[in-house]
Amino acid sequence: MKVKKFIKNIIKNNKIIYGIYNFVFSFFLNIIGKFIKVDENQALFVVYGGKRYDDSPRFVYEFIKKQIEYQHIKCVWAFISPNDFEFIPKNEKIKIDTMSYYKTIFKSKYWITNSSVKRGLNLKGKNHLDVFFSHGIAGLKKIGIDMDKSNQSFRSKKQEEFDMIVLGGKKEKEILVRAWQTKEEHFYVTGLPRNDELYHVEEEKVREIKQKLKIPFDKKVILYAPTYREFYQDNHFDNIIQNPFDFEKMEQQLSDEYVLVVTAHYLVGKLLGIPKNNSFIINAFEYPYINDLLMIADILISDYSSVVWDYAILERPILCFGYDYNKYVEERGAYLDLEKVFFNGVIKTQEQLIETIKNMNFEEQKQHTKQLKQEYILIEENSTQKIAPIIFK
Repeated sequence: MKVKKFIKNIIKNNKIIYGIYNFVFSFFLNIIGKFIKVDENQALFVVYGGKRYDDSPRFVYEFIKKQIEYQHIKCVWAFISPNDFEFIPKNEKIKIDTMSYYKTIFKSKYWITNSSVKRGLNLKGKNHLDVFFSHGIAGLKKIGIDMDKSNQSFRSKKQEEFDMIVLGGKKEKEILVRAWQTKEEHFYVTGLPRNDELYHVEEEKVREIKQKLKIPFDKKVILYAPTYREFYQDNHFDNIIQNPFDFEKMEQQLSDEYVLVVTAHYLVGKLLGIPKNNSFIINAFEYPYINDLLMIADILISDYSSVVWDYAILERPILCFGYDYNKYVEERGAYLDLEKVFFNGVIKTQEQLIETIKNMNFEEQKQHTKQLKQEYILIEENSTQKIAPIIFK
């Protein structure tokens, strides 16, 4: 498994090897695709490259499975490890990057994804509908051709051309039209299906998640959810994040009232330096549902991640911990002055972060988050119901 992942990373990061891979396999698979008849009632779902069953495609899938008018749709999920998802019927899942998978691509009328079904290849579909659900609302870190040229990989300069791109932010379409060089008519600003459940969080649901993660009910939760740094990679080309905290000091200062839950962006290959068997620190890096973590969090600590917009729906305190802010802005770039976006600006040291938490005025922080929500988030609580009939006309 490690060898396969290493080979994939080499292909992703070497322009010549990627070019050969793309040409040879695209040519070969497109010939096969010419002989495969499209099933007008079949939908293929791929999330985070087959790593998870989550995000907006999950909620679309669960919605259409319950509705009589969509019972004719045959659904197929592609996973890296299909056996890990026992709750998905056997006839509705397939192993990604196999010949059966690529045949399923050509056979399926609908491609439902938050990343891509094409696996970096130029696959030419016949009468297919390629639907992309953004897995984050754009507007903080720069993307696409807006990034500094020194930080543009050979694969980031041209965005894949989707037939439908579903968004949830008020201001991101104008960014994406330019950054992805995509026509406006491809965008559908209906809200993100995965965020529907964040508008109505029940206390019983919160207790269930806390129990699953072994978090005491009497403790508040701080969620640390940073984005990836493409300029930090190990020898295997994995994006890595080195823990920026002195956990012992945080535990001494905050553990009486809080627990710290740690996760990271799905493109992070390794999250380093997280202590094991510590009652204050919950390592949720491999926990499959980000919404669960958002729902139990009383405070979110992030940086330049779009997760701040999703969390803003909950109208709870958000802290921007930008210990590498100057380097990040220089190498990646940001659309906004984050010092002005967040209530406390950009917090650059752990000492300042701890003091901010200990002296926090929750009501003031909540009010500021509510303003961010109103300014940047499209308030749509039933986006799944809106987008499903548009896709499956």
